[in-house]
Amino acid sequence: MPALTFSGLSKSYGDTRVIEEFTAEIPDREFLVLLGPSGCGKSTMLRMIAGLVDITSGDLLFDGKRVNDLEPKERNVAFVFQSYALYPHKTVRANIAFPLLMSRFRWWQHIPVLGWFARRRAMRDPAISNRIAEIAETMELTPYLDRRPRTLSGGQRQRVALARALVREPAVYLLDEPLSNLDAKLRAQMRTEITALYRRVGVSFVYVTHDQVEAMTMGTRVILLQDGVVQQHGTPEEIYDRPANTFVARFIGSPAMNLFPVTVTGQRIVLADGQGLPAVPASVPDDTRVSLGVRAERIAVSRDGPGLAARVVVVERLGGESVVGLRLGAGIQDDANAPAELRDLFYAKVPGRVDLEVDDACRVQVNLTGCSWFDATTGRRLEPAARIEEVSAA
Repeated sequence: MPALTFSGLSKSYGDTRVIEEFTAEIPDREFLVLLGPSGCGKSTMLRMIAGLVDITSGDLLFDGKRVNDLEPKERNVAFVFQSYALYPHKTVRANIAFPLLMSRFRWWQHIPVLGWFARRRAMRDPAISNRIAEIAETMELTPYLDRRPRTLSGGQRQRVALARALVREPAVYLLDEPLSNLDAKLRAQMRTEITALYRRVGVSFVYVTHDQVEAMTMGTRVILLQDGVVQQHGTPEEIYDRPANTFVARFIGSPAMNLFPVTVTGQRIVLADGQGLPAVPASVPDDTRVSLGVRAERIAVSRDGPGLAARVVVVERLGGESVVGLRLGAGIQDDANAPAELRDLFYAKVPGRVDLEVDDACRVQVNLTGCSWFDATTGRRLEPAARIEEVSAA
């Protein structure tokens, strides 16, 4: 059950850099999620941990021990693939037992008749049969042990794949987008089951996904990648509340964080349409351009009252909450010559049902508590006390 250390790790194929050099330390017994869009390098990183892909430079350590040169079987890891990768001619029982049988495999078992008798005898071994029964009960597969994979549903097949990984009691479980082939309802169910499984077994999990909902609900640590570059790593709460740059801010959250190009003038934040927000620290120099990041749940919208003038473009009523897409200003979204930032939508998430329709004029109040500030040029996060000084010095 090792702590994972990535020390200057990178991966290249010739001149093509797939994973840029990065360093991170992941404590023992964490649920680490490798998150990012398709093609960002997260599956390659997972396969580097498993030993299925060679490391170009840097070191990978399990509990301080360098494992770069160890074969996959020597790393004591279990891998659950995106496809279930079950043996169609074997029963569920035999699929689950396969890793245990392979651990006892000898060269002479390649001989057909001898191999058949050896496997049959091993399956009757109480150590193996009891372990299969225990895992099958944990994964709710006991009624299906004598069935073949083609007779199972997608969720049941995924549980068999997980059971096959669990039966070995490895040090690390590696899961490569295991829920991508399931429908929405089954994905939600399997998220709960995998999270409960992680709590029961109490070992390290490394989980690959492009779905930020899975990352936020399942992970205890997240590494977020884009184009092979680690953008940020930390707890889900840290990444959500304090995104390291505008890519992270826009990737995490549904809807994504609103980014307003603003100019800081005196004691006001001036938006692109000339409307202003108060409460800027007195030490902030005038006429400094930054990006203001505000989560949708920190924006309140009403038909009348104080706040910024805006117009409703879309309303999504989701039952317990509503998401309202808006544009700043009154009618400016209809002006083809208006700046692009004024034609872009921003979103408010409000509880319950909102009394607004498309094209309604409305007023918007922005809660700046916990807002984020980003360099308008580089997109990097700026801390409140130093955000303007960093921009000015750039």
